[in-house]
Amino acid sequence: MAWKVVKTRTKPSADTPYELWSEDVIAYMQTNYKDTGKWALESMATSSDNLSITYTIIFKDEAAKNELASDSTIAAERTRVKTIHEANNITEEVTMDEEV
Repeated sequence: MAWKVVKTRTKPSADTPYELWSEDVIAYMQTNYKDTGKWALESMATSSDNLSITYTIIFKDEAAKNELASDSTIAAERTRVKTIHEANNITEEVTMDEEV
C-alpha cells in the first residue's frame, strides 16, 4: 500500500526565507526515488499569509519512505536545512504519516 506524509513548515514572518535543499541533493532524490517510482507524488500548498508551506508526499510504500528517511545523503541535507530553519524560528510539523 502507498504511504502518505504531510508536513507543514511555518516561518515567523514573510521576510524570513526558507532554506532550500541543494540542487545536488534534489537531483539525487530525482534519480534514486522519483525516477524509480518510490516517490510517487508530491504537492505543495502555500498559506494565504505566505507563512506556511504544506508538503504532501506519496511514497510507493512504507519501505520506500523508510529508505528515503535513512538515506545518508538525504539525512545530511535534512540536518543542514533543519539547523538553519531552527536558527530562524521556522518550525516543521508532521500532520500525517500513514498508509493510504
